[in-house]
Amino acid sequence: MEVLGYGIGKINAEAAMTSDIVMKSDIPFDMLNDFVEIERRVMDIHAGMNRKYTPFQHDPVTGGPLCGGRYVFDTWDNVQKYFKWTVEALEFEPGVKFWNREIFPQVDKHIWKVVGAHDFAPVETHGVNRFERWHYTGDADATRAALDTLWPVLRAAAERAGLGTVWLLDQPDEKQIAILTTNRSALLDTDIPALRASVEAMMAMPSLGTLLPDGLGLTKAFDRTAPIFSTWLPLSRQLRGAPVANPSSPALPFPRVAAQEV
Repeated sequence: MEVLGYGIGKINAEAAMTSDIVMKSDIPFDMLNDFVEIERRVMDIHAGMNRKYTPFQHDPVTGGPLCGGRYVFDTWDNVQKYFKWTVEALEFEPGVKFWNREIFPQVDKHIWKVVGAHDFAPVETHGVNRFERWHYTGDADATRAALDTLWPVLRAAAERAGLGTVWLLDQPDEKQIAILTTNRSALLDTDIPALRASVEAMMAMPSLGTLLPDGLGLTKAFDRTAPIFSTWLPLSRQLRGAPVANPSSPALPFPRVAAQEV
């Protein structure tokens, strides 16, 4: 099916949500892949979701699976409602809230204000993502003003670097800044060596965080690069296009359950 409703340019999003999950160590990728597709049919119907990237990798020390989500939403109100719903109401196991499941022994999740978000390549070709977070000590309002000024510079740097997308995010209550980037060459990553090379290339790229203003009192909190195995596309689904993309499949296996509309 064709992907509809997405284009190149500014992403119309005021808010974002991210999660990084240490999975139960014995969850095989095939099972996780199916879980994500089945649960998507309930989770991506909420108002305002533009997309969700689902990254996956194995911990280099323990070998355990690491997963997560990178979402953007049209409004702050809609991301707050979605976040609250996942925390307080959503259950796939009776009596067990979504984030409290046994398969999620460790979760780090946040909602964000979007300073800017821009696509340079079609969303379905974004096959590898890098997500970075920093704590800052500066004044929250002054920091946001500095980020607004920085955004055109950061966006231009991302375009020169040949990236697929870039998001600049601010969490003023937690005093955190985040940058999400993706590659743009997933359609070339059709075997394991090619996908591995794309991950390694993105890890080796200089961080766009070097452009963050001096004087914010920054401390790096998180930096992870991984393949994206599932990209939820609710705008496309609403237009009866493809509801999901699996940009790293191959080399990663496709879900065993077929993608379906709700």
